[in-house]
Amino acid sequence: MKASCTAGKQQMKLKVLHVITSLGIGGAEVLLSNSLAKDGLQEYTDNSIALFEGTSWVIDRIDKDVKWYHLNFKSIYSLPRVLYNLRKIIKENKIDIVHTHLTRTGFLTHLILPKNVKHVHTIHTTYSKNFETGKALLWIEKHLYFKSKNANIISLSEYTKDDFLKAIDFKGNIFVLNNFVSDVYFNLHKLPYPADSPTLKLIAVGTLKKLKNFEFLLEVFDYLKDYPITLDIYGDGDQEPYKKVIRANNLKVKMMGPTPDLPGVMAKYDLFIMPSIFEGFPLVLFEAMASGVPVMLSQLDSLKCIAKENAIYFNFEAKPVADIIQSIFEQKIDVNSLAKKARSYAEETVKREKYIARLLDIYAALK
Repeated sequence: MKASCTAGKQQMKLKVLHVITSLGIGGAEVLLSNSLAKDGLQEYTDNSIALFEGTSWVIDRIDKDVKWYHLNFKSIYSLPRVLYNLRKIIKENKIDIVHTHLTRTGFLTHLILPKNVKHVHTIHTTYSKNFETGKALLWIEKHLYFKSKNANIISLSEYTKDDFLKAIDFKGNIFVLNNFVSDVYFNLHKLPYPADSPTLKLIAVGTLKKLKNFEFLLEVFDYLKDYPITLDIYGDGDQEPYKKVIRANNLKVKMMGPTPDLPGVMAKYDLFIMPSIFEGFPLVLFEAMASGVPVMLSQLDSLKCIAKENAIYFNFEAKPVADIIQSIFEQKIDVNSLAKKARSYAEETVKREKYIARLLDIYAALK
C-alpha cells in the first residue's frame, strides 16, 4: 500500500531511528532537524535521534516528543562501545526503520543492524566529487554497505542519483528525494531590490572550507572596491586566512561567523552568491530562493540541474563575475523578476509537506 500522510496517522506509527554524526551547522543536519520540528515527521512516525558525537545547537527546533541518544564517539577505540550501544537502542526500542545520514554512520550502522530492521541511508553530496571523505572510508562504505543487495539509498536529485550509479556498481534500491526548506523562509517578506538603491548587499553561506571556494569571492571583490557593493560570509570555521586577505586588500567583505538565525538574516540582503567547487543539493540555495533573494551560482551541472533557469550562473573568472555584480547594481540585470520566479519554483519543489509525504512513501517501499 502506498504511504501517505493521512494513512500514517490512521495506522500504528512506525518507529524510526535517525542516526547522524552530529547536529551542528550543515545541510544534512538542518534538513533532519527541520523534518523533525513541530508538526513535521513526528506526526506520522515515532522518531528517535542517535548522535555519534557532540551535542546539538538545533535541539530547540525539534519536536519535544522525539527521543535523543548520545553515543559519545571519541575515537576508533570507543567504536565497539558505540556500536554495542547503538544495537542495544535499536533492539530495546523495537525500531522498525533506521535512517542514517552522512558517510561513516551508514556502513557502521549496517554492520550491527538486526536482520528484521529496515535501513535507508541518505547521501548528501555528489558522490564522485566527494573529496572530503578519506579514501579508506569511501572504500569501506562501498564494500560493507553499497555491495549489499539489501542496501537502500536516498539521493537528493536525479543528477546525484545518476552520478552515484556511474561511480558504484549498486544492486540495491535508490530513491530520489529533494531536500526541503523550513516554512519560515516562505513566510519572509523580502522587498524587491529598489531601482534607486545606493548599495548592493551580497550574502554567502557555508562552512569555511576549500570546497565552498569563498577565496574566489575575495578575488571578485578586489574588482569591486570602488563600488558600494558589500559581501557578508556566514559560516563556521577558521576566519583568519580570509580576514588577512580582506585587510591586506581593503575589501568590502565581512566574515560573520555562524548564525543560528539565518531566516532573520537572509531577507536583509539583495543577492545570494554560491561559488562552490561542487555541491549535491545545497539547502541554503533554496532557503535564499524561498526568501525571495535572487541567486548567483557557479556553473556546476549539479546546481544547474536543481536550480534550472532560476539563477544567474558564472564561471570561475573573477573579473567577469565582478562585471555581472556591477551590472546588477547598475540595474542592467532585472534580478527582481528572477527572484519572483525562483520563489515560485521553490514553492513547487521544496515545501516540507511534499518532502514528508515522499519520505513516508520511501519508508513503505523499503525491502
